[in-house]
Amino acid sequence: MEQTEHIPVRTLFSETIDVLGELIKKSPPALRRAVVTLRETMPHAEKARADYPRVEVATELHLSAGVVEPDSHEARVLKEWGKDLEQRRRAAGMTRKVLAERAGISESTLRNVETGRRPPSRTTIMHLQSVPELRIDPSPIGAHITSRRQKVQDFSPNCWLTPEYDALKLHNELTMHLKGRGGHLEQTYLYLDPSSAAAWCSIAEQESYTTARNLMPLGRVAERIAALAGPVGLDVIGLGCGDGKDEVRLTQRLLDLNRNLNLRLYLLDISQPLCSGAYRQAAELLGDRPTVSVYAIQGNFHNLQRYSPLLHAPERAHRRRVVCMFGNTFANLQNEVMFVRNSLLGFAPGDFLLLNVPATMASADKPTEILLKDRRLSGQVPTDEKSPQDQHQLDLLRRYIPGIKNIDIRPVLDFDACPIPGSYAADIRATVHMMTGETKQFSVLYAKRYDQAQLDCKMCKEGWLPVAHWRYAEEYHPRLLLLYQRARPDCDEE
Repeated sequence: MEQTEHIPVRTLFSETIDVLGELIKKSPPALRRAVVTLRETMPHAEKARADYPRVEVATELHLSAGVVEPDSHEARVLKEWGKDLEQRRRAAGMTRKVLAERAGISESTLRNVETGRRPPSRTTIMHLQSVPELRIDPSPIGAHITSRRQKVQDFSPNCWLTPEYDALKLHNELTMHLKGRGGHLEQTYLYLDPSSAAAWCSIAEQESYTTARNLMPLGRVAERIAALAGPVGLDVIGLGCGDGKDEVRLTQRLLDLNRNLNLRLYLLDISQPLCSGAYRQAAELLGDRPTVSVYAIQGNFHNLQRYSPLLHAPERAHRRRVVCMFGNTFANLQNEVMFVRNSLLGFAPGDFLLLNVPATMASADKPTEILLKDRRLSGQVPTDEKSPQDQHQLDLLRRYIPGIKNIDIRPVLDFDACPIPGSYAADIRATVHMMTGETKQFSVLYAKRYDQAQLDCKMCKEGWLPVAHWRYAEEYHPRLLLLYQRARPDCDEE
C-alpha cells in the first residue's frame, strides 16, 4: 500500500468508473443505476480513507521473514545484514560455533558475514536457511501451510528453481518429439503437465502400489543408515520424488531413532505439479519437527552435478547425504551406469545412495522362463491394475499427437536396453496408427528388472559399495531396496 497511500480514491477509480459508464450506456437500467451509485459514494470513500489510521509494521517482525540475500554488497548493507543474522542466532540461543556446525559452514565464514566483512554467498545463505531456529517466527510466511497435528502456522516454504529449468521449453521439446516418427520417450517428459501428473497419482493410489509401498522396510533402512553415519546431520535428497511419500516416510523413521536429528529433506522433480504437491505434503507432515527443514527443487536430476548447493563442503564430516531413488525412477533411466558415473559425481565418501528397483524373475539367459514368470511380460497383471498405467500412456499420446486413429500398447522383452549384466527390461511400446495411414512407434517406458549381485558389482566399480539390501513384495513383483555408501577414491574394489 505504500505506492497508493497518498493518492485519493477519486484519482484511482474515477477514470475506471467513467469508462464503465460509457460502456454500459446502452445497457439495462439496473447497471446504469449501479454506476450512478458508485459516483455518489466516491466522496464518502475518500473521507473514510483519509480518516483510516496508518499502520506501522512492528520492527520486531523483521526477523520473521527468514534469512534472505542482502540487497547489495555495500558496506552499510552488509553490516546491517550481519547484525540481523547475529540477532537471529542469539535469539535462537546458539553460539557462533554451534550455528556454524548446524549450518554446515566454517566458523570463520559465519564470523565474516556477521561482521559484514564479506558478502554471503548463495550457498552460505542456503545453508543458513536450513537451520529452522533462524526463522524465529515463520508465521508471516506460508500461513496457508499448517501442521495436520498442531493446526498452527509452523512452516516456512522454500523452493528453488534450478538455473536451466524452463517448463515451456520442455513442453515444446515433448511436442516436437511426439510429432516425429517415434523413438524412446524419456521419463523426463512423462509427467510435465497436470493431466499426466494426476494420472501418475492415480496409479500410485492403486491397492497393489500402496500395498507394495507399505511393505518397504524403511525402518530397517533408517537403522542401518543411522548406524553407519553416526551422530551427524543428514541431507535426504529425493530424486524424481513424485508425490514424496516414500522420502517423507524415510525421514520420519530416521527421526523416530533420533528426535533431535538435524535433517534437511530435498525433494527434486522436473514435474511442477508433482514437486509442489510433494513439498506441501512434506511441509504438513514435518512442519512440527523443529530440527527438520524441507526444500522443493524444480529441476532435472540428470543435471545434479551442476546443483552445487546440494554438493557443499564434501570433506566435512558432520553431515552425510542420503540420495534416494524410489519407485521405478532408477529402473526407467536409459543408461543407469552413465547416470551414476556422471550425475552422482559430486557426492563425497560416506554419503549414501538408496535404490528401489524390481528384481529379475529368472536368469537373463533363460528368456522363456522370464516370459512365463514376469507378470508384466506374461500378461498376468490384472486389468484393474494395468488399465490405469496403459491409459496414462494412451492419454498422453492423444493429447500431443493430432490425427490418431488407434494405439496398440504391448510389452517386449528387451536385453539390449540394460547395461547391467543379468538384467532385462519390459519395454512398453506403443504403436500409433494415424488417420493418414502413417505408423509411429514409441517406447514409452523401460520397466527394468535387476540381478542384485550383478548390480552390486557394477555399482562397486563406480565407487558405491553395497552395505545392505532388502527384498520385499514377493506377492506382486519382488522388489529390492539397495543401500550403497560412497567409497574413498583410494578404496580397493571389493
